[in-house]
Amino acid sequence: MSWSQPHHSEELSVQMTILVGSAIRLLGGLAGVFVLANEAFDPQSSSEYTLYQLLEEEAALLLSHIRERAQPGPARPLVVDPLPSSLTAQLSMANSLFEDEGTPTRLPALERCSVFVADPAGAVGVLHYLRFASLLTPLVTAGEGQSLVSAQLAAGLRAALRAQTLVKEQQRLGAIFEQSAEGILSVDVALRILDFNPAMERLTGWHEHEVVGRFYGEVLRPKDRQGHELGLQGSPILQAFAGQRVVEREMMIVARDGQQFSVSVNASCIFSAHGEPTIGILTMRDITRERAQEEQRSTFISVISHELQTPIAIIKGYASTLARSDAVLNPEALHIRLKAVEEEADRLNALVGNLLYASRIQAGGLHMEITPLDLAPLIERVVQRMRVRVPEAVITLDLPAHLPTVLADRERITEVLQNLLENARKYSPGQAQITAACRAMADEVIVSISDRGMGIALREQESIFERFQRADQATQSTIQGAGLGLYICRAIVEAHGGRIWVESTLHSGSTFSFSLPREEKAQLPMVVF
Repeated sequence: MSWSQPHHSEELSVQMTILVGSAIRLLGGLAGVFVLANEAFDPQSSSEYTLYQLLEEEAALLLSHIRERAQPGPARPLVVDPLPSSLTAQLSMANSLFEDEGTPTRLPALERCSVFVADPAGAVGVLHYLRFASLLTPLVTAGEGQSLVSAQLAAGLRAALRAQTLVKEQQRLGAIFEQSAEGILSVDVALRILDFNPAMERLTGWHEHEVVGRFYGEVLRPKDRQGHELGLQGSPILQAFAGQRVVEREMMIVARDGQQFSVSVNASCIFSAHGEPTIGILTMRDITRERAQEEQRSTFISVISHELQTPIAIIKGYASTLARSDAVLNPEALHIRLKAVEEEADRLNALVGNLLYASRIQAGGLHMEITPLDLAPLIERVVQRMRVRVPEAVITLDLPAHLPTVLADRERITEVLQNLLENARKYSPGQAQITAACRAMADEVIVSISDRGMGIALREQESIFERFQRADQATQSTIQGAGLGLYICRAIVEAHGGRIWVESTLHSGSTFSFSLPREEKAQLPMVVF
């Protein structure tokens, strides 16, 4: 079983040309063209032809002339008629005949002979060839001789066409194997790898030349969904060899670098004429993203349930206390409870608002009003509001004296600043120490919010901006959140044509930065070399 790309097409074309040329010479011809019947070559293709001693453009002229004349067929297998001198003059082959020094060049009288070529399987095609009009070849005039040449030519061409069909089929299969988005490998009865397609190489990190001949279990190290090693009894290929149906079976494999991921596997088997298994084929599709999406949905339900239940429980508890007929509360105690109810209602409102906001972003409905914006006073106002609301937080400003204006939506950037400052406060144990800084670049202004909090692990820093994603440190603590804030920040910043990122060290704090385009680009000094 070989999936390599065949390279026999040119060889077959040469072989067919030799067959046609031999037949033309046996029939006393000088040059010709063989037109393959569609049904003999490929029902989906147009007629194709093989040349002998003719150029492509000359063959086209000859065939155009022949189509206007009588055609051979089963009832009349041979048609002969003179070739017009005007057409003969256009043939380089004819002009080269009878040329001799000292003798005026004269064009020979040629005639066209068309022979219908067929075998018991049906028509193979028509052989058109040119010969001298004065030459009477016994094989042409004798029906038996012509039939013999026609039969031999039909047999040879039919064999060549079958070989060409097999080559094309192999090319199609090879293209499917090479271009398939699913990983495909084949093994022999000893479970040694025979073939390993490019998708399987991308999936596992192994190259085909490194794995051919090796035991497939040694390369893939398959495991069940729980991560337990699959023995031979659980091998999907052995199950296919035993005649069992293996479709969309979920398992885990280990890549070359040791990374484990989930795949959906199909296994099948090719049997010999005696019903014995000969080759096993395994196709697999990476379903890691699907599993991640399922986990994300599960996380969403869990987080939202918790985030909704907590304020609802607090509101219900305080409302029940206030509704009791025997409850006697002084004004200060009443104020504290009503204030708590208000805060939890605000929290619920903010959560629902973020959910709706995230839905609009997902649907592409984020509307922006981009105008020139002076960042420095905006940052100062947002920080001042934060200081009033959370007086225990220590917030330091680091703003340059002349900060260039940016192109941004004031309300949206306010949301980003509030969100990043709130995160810095929430994830900083004890007295939060936060720094809000800006720096101007040639094309953009970069805003950074730094804290000295719990930090984020390196492997989580890329995914922290996805929906419903929270750092492990945050989920293990009692800090509340639905994992939507940074997702919304990223959507807003990217809608401005900016970028957002984080630099963090676990247990040492984080710096979240985002960029916004400047209204006017910086005037760079001209350097003359």
